[in-house]
Amino acid sequence: MTFWKYLRDHFLLVLLIILSISFLEIVLYLDPRMHYQRGTLIYTWILAIIIAFAGLIFMYIRKNNWFKQLNEYQEDLSKELDGAQTNEQKFIQEKINNIVLEYRNELTQLYQNQKEQREYTESWVHDIKVPLAALKLAQDNELDQELISEETDQIDYLVDQALYFARLNNFSNDYLIQEQNLNDIVKSSIRSNKRNFISKRIGIEMNITDDKVLTDEKWLSFILNQIISNSLKYTEQGGKISIFTTNTNKEISLHIKDNGVGIAPQDLSRIYNKGFTGTNGRRSGSKATGMGLYLVKNMIDKLGHKISVKSEPNKGTETIITFVDLPYYEN
Repeated sequence: MTFWKYLRDHFLLVLLIILSISFLEIVLYLDPRMHYQRGTLIYTWILAIIIAFAGLIFMYIRKNNWFKQLNEYQEDLSKELDGAQTNEQKFIQEKINNIVLEYRNELTQLYQNQKEQREYTESWVHDIKVPLAALKLAQDNELDQELISEETDQIDYLVDQALYFARLNNFSNDYLIQEQNLNDIVKSSIRSNKRNFISKRIGIEMNITDDKVLTDEKWLSFILNQIISNSLKYTEQGGKISIFTTNTNKEISLHIKDNGVGIAPQDLSRIYNKGFTGTNGRRSGSKATGMGLYLVKNMIDKLGHKISVKSEPNKGTETIITFVDLPYYEN
């Protein structure tokens, strides 16, 4: 900032100083008890103006160093701004540092989202090649429709995952919390997976409450599809899946329990990590992507529900979704 710009910004202060000094000089001149020479009064008036301007120049030099730091700081926002001397500068410095910190956090989140999106896209393209290749092989060799249907379901599953992953960061624009019939949503998810139930001859037991729950139907359907799909994937032929509800302290919990292979203890704490497939996922022939439960946990948190998983190797897995009582949704 140039001195003239600084002076224009402080024009009112300069004017006030000149008027104050002039008023004082006029009072002294008109006071009959004082006998100041006119030249003395003019001299003191000029001297006072010079001292006032010297003070302004000193203040400008002091602030100009601060302005230079600000100008240099905008070229490197990776560190905090410092060097403030006056209370005014300290106030500005604190506000700038807070804004820059928020900017850095948002930028870091943006980079992280882009990285996750890129990694997921690469993984998704790799995963979808397998069912596409199987479909091509089935068509070329005129194989049975069962294989074609299975691979088509896998493609549909992967496309759904990609769609909901893309929507995850814009979740607030794509959900509507309403009272929903949990029984209907569960039945719809079972119908979506009926082919796997039939092909693996897995039994289903249901005991769902008729009470309403506060949730988003579309997102909850995706969550249940992911969990039921996992249960089917890791339950042996002729197994059983039980889906039932419990009610505690006005909170309804949905239990999805299977008697499949279970989850290794060392894997249980990492099942929500993005891309983590665990011991079961690494087994030969598994089509695990490591994205299902990652998406489920994120969606559950955004919907305001709770999720927990209990499991023992070779005994099965139980997933519990708790619909927390949120009275403010009802207003």
